[in-house]
Amino acid sequence: MSSKNKINLDGLVSTKGNITSTSDMPTRSINQSENNEEKNNMPLNFRVSSDFRRRFRMFAASHDLKLNELLVLAFDQYEKNNK
Repeated sequence: MSSKNKINLDGLVSTKGNITSTSDMPTRSINQSENNEEKNNMPLNFRVSSDFRRRFRMFAASHDLKLNELLVLAFDQYEKNNK
C-alpha cells in the first residue's frame, strides 16, 4: 500500500466570523446617490420581440449602460423630440 501525504487545506476555507482581508484586496465603495436612486426604482414590465430584446441588450452592453439607464435615455430623447 502506498501512503499518501496529507495536505493541510485549513487556510483555503474561511469560517464565519474569521475573515481576513489582504492588503491588495480592493474595497467596495457604495455611491450614496446611486443607492438612493435604486431605492426609488419601481418595476416596469412589458413584452417585446426577441429581436428587439437582443438589439436593446447588445446596444446597452456596447455602450456600457445598464438596461434601465438606456430606457431612461431613450424615453427622455423621445419626449424631448415629441413635445
